Amino acid sequence: MITTKEFIKRRERLAEKMDDNSIAILYGGFPPKNSADETYDFVVNRNFYYLSNIKQENSVLFILKQDGLIKEYLFVSEFDEVKEKWTGKRLTIEEAEKLSGVQNVLTTNQVESELDLILRKKNVGFERVSTIYLDKEPECLLEGFKTTEDVEKALLANYPWLKAKDIYGDIISLRVVKSKDEVAELQAAIDKTNIGLKTLMKSMKPGKFEYQLSSLFYYTLQDYDYSELSFPTICASGVNATTLHYPTPMAKIKENDLVLFDLGVRNEVYCADISRTYPVSGKFSPLQRTIYQIVLDTNKLVLASIKPGITLIELNNIAKESLAKGCLEAGLIKDASEISKYYFHSVSHHLGLDTHDPADREAPLVAGNVITDEPGLYFKELGIGVRIEDDVLVTDEGSYCLSGAIIKEIDEIEKAMGSVK
Repeated sequence: MITTKEFIKRRERLAEKMDDNSIAILYGGFPPKNSADETYDFVVNRNFYYLSNIKQENSVLFILKQDGLIKEYLFVSEFDEVKEKWTGKRLTIEEAEKLSGVQNVLTTNQVESELDLILRKKNVGFERVSTIYLDKEPECLLEGFKTTEDVEKALLANYPWLKAKDIYGDIISLRVVKSKDEVAELQAAIDKTNIGLKTLMKSMKPGKFEYQLSSLFYYTLQDYDYSELSFPTICASGVNATTLHYPTPMAKIKENDLVLFDLGVRNEVYCADISRTYPVSGKFSPLQRTIYQIVLDTNKLVLASIKPGITLIELNNIAKESLAKGCLEAGLIKDASEISKYYFHSVSHHLGLDTHDPADREAPLVAGNVITDEPGLYFKELGIGVRIEDDVLVTDEGSYCLSGAIIKEIDEIEKAMGSVK
C-alpha cells in the first residue's frame, strides 16, 4: 500500500523542480462522452493520481511555490445528495484530506475563483506568481470537456504576465523510479496474474473458443478480489498468435495449437504485464519446442543483461541478435537480416501505473526502474507465434525478475498441464 506520506513526498520532489513564484495545475480528468447521456468508464489521469492519491473524476490539484514556500490545494466535487443516489458515494473533504495529505481541500466549483485570487493577489512579502505549469498530456480535464490547451489559452489571456510551461516531463522523471511500496504493488499485481494463468492452464482444451479463455481469466480475478485488467486480454491460438495485438478472440482452439496469452491485472492502479505461450495438447511438438526454446533463451539472456546504465534500445539489439542466431542454427532463416520478418517489436518497455509507463527509451536504466522482458517469434506460414514476457526490477546489482514464479520452462509447462489431462 502506498502511504499518504509517499504522496506528500512526491509533491515535495516535484516542487523542487518548479521555478520559484509558480503554480502547477493538475487535473484528475473527466470521462468523455460515449453516446446520448452516457460516458465512457472514468480512468484517472495517472500523473494526477501519482501526486494526489485521488481517483475521483472532476478533481484538481494546485502546487503553489512562492519565495521557496510551498502551499497545496486540492479540489473535489462537492456533496450532492441527488447525484449520490444515482452514481454512488463521493469523497468528503475530510476523506480527501486524509488520502492526499493536502491540508487545503476545497470543492471543484471553487477552482476558478481560488486560482484568480492566487494569481491576482500579491501577498505582502511575496513575489507575484509568474509561471503556470500544466500537464500537457491529458485531454479531458473537467466537466465541460476542457483541454489543457483551452486552459492555457484562457489563463494567458486573462493574466498576460504569466508564462506557461509543461510539467509532464518532470512528473514522468519521478514516476520512472519506483519506490519499495510501488514495487510491492506491482508484485501483488503479478502474483494475482499468476493465479489467472494457472486457471487457464487447467482449462485449455481443443474446441474451446479463444474468448472463453480470455473471459475466464477476467472472471477468475474478478472472483478473487475484483481486480481490474491492466489492458484487454490477448488470447491468440495458432496463426492468430502471429498478430502482435490480436484483437478478435473468436477462433476455435485446435488440438495442436499453441495459445499465446498477453495479459495482466492491476493492484490498486499498478499494472502487471505478462505473456506466456502454452500448447493446447499439453505437449510441445518438436518444431514448437525449437521455436519456444529460442525465445526462452533470449528472454533469459535479456534478463541477465538488464542492469543500470544499459538502454532499452541496447536490450532490443541483444534480443534481436539472439533470436537471429537461434533461428539460423535451427534452419528457420538463411540470413540474420531475415529476423525482422519474424520479430518486429521491441523487447522492453517501462511498467507502472500504465502498462506502457511513459519514459525516455534512450535514457540509461537506473535502479528502481521496472521494465518488461518480452522477446517473441512469429512464423505466420508455420502457424506458430511465441512470446514470453516477464516484469523485471532494475537493481543496483543488476535485475530481479518479479514474475519469476510464473513458470516458463518447457518441462515445467508440460508437467503442469500433464497433471490435469
